[in-house]
Amino acid sequence: MLDKRSTYRLPWSMNDNPIAWIEVTDICNLQCEGCYRQHMTGHKSLEELKEEVLFFKRWRNPDNFSIAGGEPLIHPNIVELVAFMAEEGIKPIILTNGVALTPELLHELKQAGLAGFTMHIDSHQGRPHWKDKNEKEHNELRQKYADMIAAEGGLYLVFNSTVYPNTFPEIPDVVSWAQANIEKVQGVVFITYRTATTSDSVATDTHDQQIDMSKLSYTSKSFDEQFTTAPEVYQIIKDNCPEYEASGYLGGTIRHDSFKWLVGALVGGKHQMYGSIGKTTMELAQTGHHLLTGRYVAYLTTAKVGPKIFLLSPWDPILRQAWKNRIKDVLRHPGRLFDSIYTQSIGIIQAPDLQPDGRADMCDSCPDITIYDGKFVNSCRMDEYRLFGGFVSVTEKKEEEPEEEPEEMFVK
Repeated sequence: MLDKRSTYRLPWSMNDNPIAWIEVTDICNLQCEGCYRQHMTGHKSLEELKEEVLFFKRWRNPDNFSIAGGEPLIHPNIVELVAFMAEEGIKPIILTNGVALTPELLHELKQAGLAGFTMHIDSHQGRPHWKDKNEKEHNELRQKYADMIAAEGGLYLVFNSTVYPNTFPEIPDVVSWAQANIEKVQGVVFITYRTATTSDSVATDTHDQQIDMSKLSYTSKSFDEQFTTAPEVYQIIKDNCPEYEASGYLGGTIRHDSFKWLVGALVGGKHQMYGSIGKTTMELAQTGHHLLTGRYVAYLTTAKVGPKIFLLSPWDPILRQAWKNRIKDVLRHPGRLFDSIYTQSIGIIQAPDLQPDGRADMCDSCPDITIYDGKFVNSCRMDEYRLFGGFVSVTEKKEEEPEEEPEEMFVK
């Protein structure tokens, strides 16, 4: 069972956070179910994006830029933007669906200084030729991109996917595929699906005026299924991969029991997973990186860590068990002594949860803060600012009470 006391609360904050989220466009070549961004303004200019880079560098202290959208690979100046970020000494990471990625563009981006990709692939994206295929069948598509990026070399690769109620049981299929490709895939992330419903909810803006909630792309007329939570995703991974342990988390802004970001890292090789890093190693990684570079870290430069990772096992009981499993494996298979040792992260993100009072339980110290109108706003709710001037409040519709019959007046 998950316990916040056994995981490390990541020390990230508004002004000292490893991730800076820059949206280069709101145009996309796919229409993913539940996407929180609408096409309203198009591509940002390169000069505007450079200003955002410098704004983040001054006020956020990021270790990496998450270049997002829309679909960033269709931006005409994506290579130039990557080069500018790299020149500023901050790792550029592109968040993409991969549709527009070619070996030629991949090479250009690598030459410009790209550090890696977070690639979104799941079965609710409406991809041509992939409709009606489940998550396991989408592993073929994941393999295509993993092979392409590995062939270029020197790039970090994470796959993420949205978890819908009907795809929740398929999570182990994605995890197993990633483990089989540990030398090519440095991590997987699962994002739990959330939507606001217009059939049983009413929304108001910052002036307490009712708004048309259907204008937001992450609303639906009705939704009858139970939303999946981060602890449930953790448990299904744990049930199918006992070596997995969570080591760090971010809580919510309202609920004390929320796990909004839950992260862990498996340790193993191409033949076997030995275990995970624990709370202590996660804390040492964050504080050590901050001491050495002045920044916290979200993306490692490489996941090929080698056996030196086990030097921390005397202080980390979770990692110590992984080291013991490694010794047993080598004793049974001496030829594996010189096998490479990798870490592979598994992240779980629970999107904003609406509370009965109309507020949303957000991610504390939100890693995906972006810029709107010269200030930081949560990227997943930026369309509320763009459409309605600020966060909206959503509450359940009250049933209209029937009008009471007027009392008869009797005169005695």
